[in-house]
Amino acid sequence: MKKDKYKKKKREKKAQPIAVPVEKTPPPAETETSLKPLEYALSVVGGKWKIRILWTLRGGESLRYGEIKQQIFSITDMMLSQSLRELAASGMIVRRQFQQIPPKVEYCITQNGLDLIPTLESLYEWALKQMKGE
Repeated sequence: MKKDKYKKKKREKKAQPIAVPVEKTPPPAETETSLKPLEYALSVVGGKWKIRILWTLRGGESLRYGEIKQQIFSITDMMLSQSLRELAASGMIVRRQFQQIPPKVEYCITQNGLDLIPTLESLYEWALKQMKGE
């Protein structure tokens, strides 16, 4: 009996749509030290996966969840979903949901995300030099 209740609750949780906030994360109000902007930047794109997702979307075309997952090796569904939600909440990407069956969702980089790409390209070039031993 308890197992049936547990399974029913689990199914109900899965059936509920996940709300994605569209509001941007506001920048910190205080800038008393020079580290505040860096802390803000890391809160938006820090972590293991967010930069990889932005790098995948850098071409500007919309990609579906599965296409992003194919290009980012070893990311779990949970981490990809969470990272996409956080990037959308901070205004770095846009999540577009189409009302059709089967459901279709696409992700596209915003201008804020595109503004970060030259910095990521510089980081990429730096890493290439380091790997070559220059």
